[in-house]
Amino acid sequence: MKIKETLQKATRGTRFLHRQAYRRLGLWHLHKQLDISMALMLLLCIVTFPILMKCSFKKIPTGIEPDTEISEEQSEDEPTSITEEEDVHEDLDNVPVEKELHVSLNELEKRVQLGELDMEMRSLQKGESLISVLSQEKVPTGERMDIVESLELLINLKSLKPGMNMMLFKEKGSLVGLSLAIKEGETVSVLKESDGTWTPFSHTGRVETKTIRWEGSVDRTFSGSAQKAGVPENLVSQIINALDGEIDFSTDIKSAATFDIIAEYKETEGGLEIGSKQLVYVGLSNGKTELHKYAYTPKNGTSGFYDAKGRSVSKQIMKRPLKGKSRVSSPFGVRFHPILRYKIFHKGVDLAAPMNTPIVAAADGKIDLLGRKGGYGKYISIVHAGGWKTAYAHMNGYRKDLKVGSYVKRGEVIGYVGSTGRSTGPHLHFEVLKNKQAVAPHGNNVIQGNQLIGFALEQFQSWAETIHPDFKQHLAGKIPPVPMPKPF
Repeated sequence: MKIKETLQKATRGTRFLHRQAYRRLGLWHLHKQLDISMALMLLLCIVTFPILMKCSFKKIPTGIEPDTEISEEQSEDEPTSITEEEDVHEDLDNVPVEKELHVSLNELEKRVQLGELDMEMRSLQKGESLISVLSQEKVPTGERMDIVESLELLINLKSLKPGMNMMLFKEKGSLVGLSLAIKEGETVSVLKESDGTWTPFSHTGRVETKTIRWEGSVDRTFSGSAQKAGVPENLVSQIINALDGEIDFSTDIKSAATFDIIAEYKETEGGLEIGSKQLVYVGLSNGKTELHKYAYTPKNGTSGFYDAKGRSVSKQIMKRPLKGKSRVSSPFGVRFHPILRYKIFHKGVDLAAPMNTPIVAAADGKIDLLGRKGGYGKYISIVHAGGWKTAYAHMNGYRKDLKVGSYVKRGEVIGYVGSTGRSTGPHLHFEVLKNKQAVAPHGNNVIQGNQLIGFALEQFQSWAETIHPDFKQHLAGKIPPVPMPKPF
């Protein structure tokens, strides 16, 4: 396997040097014709070589000795005569030299920072190829092939995997550069030169992980105050969703509350931020309530928010998993069925809402059923931790990329309100089950968090200590004041 990889690497290196030679000679536009000509010349040499070798070994006539020694009369110091005129090179001082093309990844990154270029980050999706990405970006067919051929000099494009990150550099909507992160701190890129050709190169520039911290106090609303302090809107939504089971941001937050938020982001050697900021810590001091949560993903576990002792946040199952206004059209319990025309136990709650209102997952979990199910029509059920399960019926359609086995996060769109199956109008039939028994969806249904133990806990706490300078204080909790000693 190593020999094969070495040969492939050597082949790519040869092709790269071959390409660069043409570029320096200014013959890149004729490279295909020249390659064919050189191949024909090589074939001709191979065919004629045996004939030339045969002619070179002709017998020397007898009686004539080859003149192999210098005549004694000829002085050693005397220069030999030149029978043929020597080649004399002309003065090259006035010959124009091709300028070295100097576009680089760092240069493009700086131009992005100056606002001269746009940069988009995207991940390679399942089933996508580099050609399909370039096609979506409306890159002309000829340029697509140049880009692919250029990158093939450095990397086997068949090795690209879903999830691989790439940076697209654009000038006035046109692609001028593409960079692929093949491993930590190493990228391969292809950049458009001023003469219209595409140059490939590898780059081992350092990508640093940096942190940014926001602190402030709440004025009226947490959301507005955090965004005013500079916290991106998507992080504010993530915080509200993460702590929803412990605090109600619409009613519990007081004006004197303070917040402390830390996020991480990656920055290239040229100072360009790549990807989006990732939340790693949120602290909230709200009267007597103190919350300190660290965003963490244990090995072989799911990501979540943990306190300093390694306990993940308990999450309440959403009572109305819809992105839009709704009303309860039929409650949980015994009811008179509007279609069957007799009393029957209603295992869920019906939430009337406009057609195609987005339906979201009520908690983190894994889809175990997606498809039609009798009178339920289009149906999804999701299995959650702790023996909990939720079900969503009468849907008009599902999110395209979902299937049985897909993992979904709380608040993530899974489908749309419809009226399929036994239904009198657009609504969501929503069920919550605990250990296969139906419970009232509008009850206090809480999925208890996990507790990290052993080595997993040690790993988490070692990491958390590097994130916040007050971690040990968060671990100890509030220390009650020491009472004054009584006088004797």
